[in-house]
Amino acid sequence: MSARTLVAIGCVAALAAGCSPAYYTADADREVYGIVADRNAETLGRVHDFTVRPNVDLPHMLEAARSKPRVAAPPAPEPPKPETDAEAQDGTTFETVVPENLPPPVPEPGPDAVRLTMADALRIAVGASRDYQTQKETVYLTALALTFERYLFRPHPFATGTVDFANEYADGRQRSWDPMADVGVTQALADGAVVAGSIGITALKYLNRELGDTVDAALDFSLTQPLWRGAGRRIVQENLLQAERNVVYAIRTFARFEQTFAVSIASQYLRVLQQRDVVMNAWQNYLSLKSGRERAEWLAQAERLAEFEVDEARQDELTAYNRWVVERENYVNDLDTFKITLGIPVTAEVALEPRELARLRAGGLQRRDIHLDNATAKALATRLDLANTREGLEDASRRITIAEDGLKGDVDLVASMGYASRGDQPQSARIALARGDYSIGFDIDLPVDRLSERNALRQTQIARQAAARALDLARDDVILDVRRACRTLEQARESYEIQERSAALAERRVDSTQMLLQAGRATQRNVLDAEDALLRARNALTGALVTHTIAGLEFGRDIGTLVVDEEGQIHGWILTDDGG
Repeated sequence: MSARTLVAIGCVAALAAGCSPAYYTADADREVYGIVADRNAETLGRVHDFTVRPNVDLPHMLEAARSKPRVAAPPAPEPPKPETDAEAQDGTTFETVVPENLPPPVPEPGPDAVRLTMADALRIAVGASRDYQTQKETVYLTALALTFERYLFRPHPFATGTVDFANEYADGRQRSWDPMADVGVTQALADGAVVAGSIGITALKYLNRELGDTVDAALDFSLTQPLWRGAGRRIVQENLLQAERNVVYAIRTFARFEQTFAVSIASQYLRVLQQRDVVMNAWQNYLSLKSGRERAEWLAQAERLAEFEVDEARQDELTAYNRWVVERENYVNDLDTFKITLGIPVTAEVALEPRELARLRAGGLQRRDIHLDNATAKALATRLDLANTREGLEDASRRITIAEDGLKGDVDLVASMGYASRGDQPQSARIALARGDYSIGFDIDLPVDRLSERNALRQTQIARQAAARALDLARDDVILDVRRACRTLEQARESYEIQERSAALAERRVDSTQMLLQAGRATQRNVLDAEDALLRARNALTGALVTHTIAGLEFGRDIGTLVVDEEGQIHGWILTDDGG
């Protein structure tokens, strides 16, 4: 064998050994990210900065949120000092019930705590949420499967070889090297044909110089062309086409997930703030009832109020204190749950920005002119999940065509040609191109047994029917979502307006009943009922504001017009467009 041949074999071996796992990982990422970027642009008209690398920079993200300039939150009312002069009939004083040093009305974060705005929370959720990462990995794996289907229609080079050493005793000791190399390429064409070409060299080099050397070479070509079953671009490229469509489906599914995810994070954020407001309302109620109990005791000392009414005031004060304790604990639990949703360690010191709720109040209700027919038509045209279901029906129809092709027989055109080295020169690998071997023929397998294929056809036909029903159901579900979202949004708007009036009336009722009590024209129970009504009205007002905000986000989600960028920010919304 010539030195040139040995060098070529060595280069091929070195090339194969030099491709590290890191190289293949980077190569896969490059191809997959290119596919995702192209399909994002074609399907959604945008290109996201897509990557599945886990976000290990969560501390930096939290630090970036912490370093933002913040406006100090308004100070909470000071906790009252426990009373020692009021004594119940059994001798128990309020000091034994209410702790001497009460904690702040709501848990106050330390100076190094992270106070997250809505925009911060969405940004961190996109980077740290486990569910979000899983959805991105699903897109990646779908695109990775497409790379293999594309690979099947590319040239596939190969290079193989062996080197054997022999030490034999036949008419004396014979030692030899027997190297062999085979290099070639195969190519599957779009219409089903498979062509292949290879060149092989086999050598036998004796260390016994008197025996001489031998070298053989061969050049071979082959062609296999389906003529009946498995022929034609539509049949041959079905798996490739389906893989391409699967990537589009995965991108739509991910975009739909981004919408639902952003709404979910925003909703949970607002619900936590709502619970914080409930805690503050419970605290204000406790302070008010404490003050009312003190007035009741003063009136009782002046013999203007019966003792049982004083007991009612004391009992309601203790009930208010217990309510505040329970609601405060609920707020802490809700905040810890939200940390897990964001992907933040539950032990991290995090607080939500209470002024976000004030921004919603200042902005008022975002009114929408809703026309049900227009909203329904928009949803049917833009909902990404419905588009996937609609195109899934097309996929089911194509599978019937593929199954029908499976009922055919196999008739393949098979041709080959080969050239060998000259037999009269055993030490030369020169191929004699003038003397080749040729063959052509047909491989035939008639369709005499097609039970499996028959069953496959029936399965695809039934699957097509199921896909049609699934499309009808998905269309009805979209219409139902839009109708429900419209009703919920309208109901939330009316509820907020009602609760605004109710809260104003409740405040006026508290003031009037307290004055009437002083004048002896109302009972202590009237005052306590008014205080309870005010607490419920304030909580209901905040709940109505949050519910209307969430209903607006869900309306945009359900008609498919909610726009969410790669950082999770919701376009056109006061709590994200304006930053934090």
